[in-house]
Amino acid sequence: MMINMSPRIVEIIGPAGAGKTTLSRALSPCRKSFFVGNFPDVRKISNAPFFIRNGFQTLPALHKLPRGSSRKLTRREFAWLSILNGWSDILQKETKNKIVILDQGPVFLLTETREFGPEYLRNENADFLWQSLYSRWGNVLDMIVWLDAPDADLMSRIRHRDKGHVVKNESDETTFEFFARYRQAYERTISKLQANHSDLKILRFDTSQKSSDEIAYQLLFEFGTD
Repeated sequence: MMINMSPRIVEIIGPAGAGKTTLSRALSPCRKSFFVGNFPDVRKISNAPFFIRNGFQTLPALHKLPRGSSRKLTRREFAWLSILNGWSDILQKETKNKIVILDQGPVFLLTETREFGPEYLRNENADFLWQSLYSRWGNVLDMIVWLDAPDADLMSRIRHRDKGHVVKNESDETTFEFFARYRQAYERTISKLQANHSDLKILRFDTSQKSSDEIAYQLLFEFGTD
């Protein structure tokens, strides 16, 4: 039973191996109370109008930025910026009286594009672009669920599952550096979002200490769901 029917948008984040997929499975029996969403797929023809419209709106801001010797923006990164520009309106319209749980939502897109994208997107000249996006998404997101675990546990999970990953076959040192950079990047994004929305709630879970069922139960309580 839903106690609070106000719209809520929640994003689950965490490094590879943290247990995001496992948590989604643990929440599956309660799907009547919410649905799991994802950002618009650029490969779907039905999404073409969205990407054309928001792509054109994104271009003027990008053209203002001096690139110097920085690498070019990839097609995927441009698609992500287009999504960040226009997805919030769609989410707010679709989530009336529903809880939406996002895997790879705006926090993921903001972090991946700014922190790991072309260098010119991290220069001061680009601050106006990011501030606009932080302000927009800080007012859209209601909660961020951050799953994590000790580095050794994450590394073991990545190496012993079938799914590939960029650090799956790297050295321990390289893998641990990757985790550290990931966490620092996401901390910066969350800090920027909270600066624009102080009520944004952050729940952190160590999946080496709490099972997916325990975390799911706590989340359902936070959602106001029996």
